[in-house]
Amino acid sequence: MSRETDWAVFEKAVEITASAVRGAMGGQGSQPPEYVGDVFRTVYAALKETADSIPGRTPKAGF
Repeated sequence: MSRETDWAVFEKAVEITASAVRGAMGGQGSQPPEYVGDVFRTVYAALKETADSIPGRTPKAGF
């Protein structure tokens, strides 16, 4: 995956994670902080796998 694509996937994973955990954090009896990390890792892995599976995408040559 190219660096630009990897960065876009990372940013999208951050957005999705923020939306997913909104309201689930900070209150009495809320999820522990590790929950956000777990959600992010799951979302990022799914997005990266999907981006890698898109046919016809070849990484750009670069140094």
